Amino acid sequence: MTKSDEEKRSEKLRKLTSDPLYPLLVKMAVPSMVGMIVSTVYSMTDTYFVGKLDNVDLTASVGIVFSFVSVIQAIGFWFGYGSGNHISRSLGKKDYETAERYAAAGVALAIITGLVILLLGIPLLDRLSIILGAATGPLHEATVRYLRITIFTVPFMLISNVLYNQLRLAGAGKDSMAGLLLGMLLNMILDPVFILALRMDVEGAAIASMIGQICGCLVLLWSTGRNGNVKIKLRRSVLNRDTTKNILWGGAPNFCRQGISSISSVLLNNVAAGYGNSAIAALTISLRISYIAYALVIGFGQGFQPVCLVNYGAKKYDRIQNAFVYSLITVSLFLIVAVGFLYFRSADLVLRFSTDSNVTKLAARMIVAQCYIMPFMGFYILCGMFLQNIGRFGRATIVTVSESGTFLIPAMFIMPKLLGIEGLIYCRPAASLAALFLSLIIGIGAWNSYLKEA
Repeated sequence: MTKSDEEKRSEKLRKLTSDPLYPLLVKMAVPSMVGMIVSTVYSMTDTYFVGKLDNVDLTASVGIVFSFVSVIQAIGFWFGYGSGNHISRSLGKKDYETAERYAAAGVALAIITGLVILLLGIPLLDRLSIILGAATGPLHEATVRYLRITIFTVPFMLISNVLYNQLRLAGAGKDSMAGLLLGMLLNMILDPVFILALRMDVEGAAIASMIGQICGCLVLLWSTGRNGNVKIKLRRSVLNRDTTKNILWGGAPNFCRQGISSISSVLLNNVAAGYGNSAIAALTISLRISYIAYALVIGFGQGFQPVCLVNYGAKKYDRIQNAFVYSLITVSLFLIVAVGFLYFRSADLVLRFSTDSNVTKLAARMIVAQCYIMPFMGFYILCGMFLQNIGRFGRATIVTVSESGTFLIPAMFIMPKLLGIEGLIYCRPAASLAALFLSLIIGIGAWNSYLKEA
């Protein structure tokens, strides 16, 4: 390692452990918030342009394939968070060799897993479409066409998600954002060309996404060798038992949260199918719109994470406590503002994605229902991050899977049977409320025990 690399890393660590806290949080959070918005817009772009075709089946297929993409992202975040946690803690201890070893191991896991999913997925696309909720007819046909191209993007998606999280958790927020930003811009430029101009509908959306993902992945790989970032050296990727176990355990809360969320999305699509393809399309649109607010909160929380991780490695516990409080106040205020906007403009926002009256009315009601609980969910999001960063992986997993798994899955089957379409609309807010109470119980208990140890 050159002297300049060591100086850059030392300066980065000094800022994370010594700079004024709130300006540091904002500085760290802005790139992460932009990255989350980029990721959200990235997922919305296909829905927006396919929606312009005024075909409910095509719009619904975008939401169904997104469930599959979410599973791939969950695996990528699993490896990325698991390796990134150990990278950041190692940097806090100035153990650069261990940091490089975990960085290489995380990427190696992504490459191996991506190739396995690709080879197994190609002959099983029809069955995969049925599992995801597109069993028959035009919806099944559109979903298979979309998946046939998307499956080749899987290795690049996994590598990108690993590198993004490794860079971000090590405090290189701007570098982590670069690849995502390029991918989004390419997708936004190419979507109208392939979908509308060349009349390739969902296949055009898949091709545009694939090009964006590949280019973004290459930029992230390039970023690992710059600005004192931990460079990826695959020859260091010794996937021994301890390294692999530490990565998988360290990233388990994120994988469980996103994996359960993906599974619940598939199940919810199947439940919604009982009310017609319009209900699936409404779910797709409402989730895309309401997630924008959560994406910004998660982005701010991601700015909190490297501050928490590095200071935990440096044993500066007071900074971690203060950083959590500052972050909670900030995201709660933001969610209150976001709710005011979404509540009164939901109908206008939905019309940007579809003009079908059945879809727009149902999607707008789903957004309004989510607004009732949204202002209080900042604690839930930050609680899971905090527990994971201080090494309480078991409790972090319980909290992070509670909303989309523990409470939503039963709610989505019980509430529609009792309340009909109203149950479909309110099952997610009900699950969010229950998860919030659980996070308060677990989070406050863990906080008190953490303060005693610190």
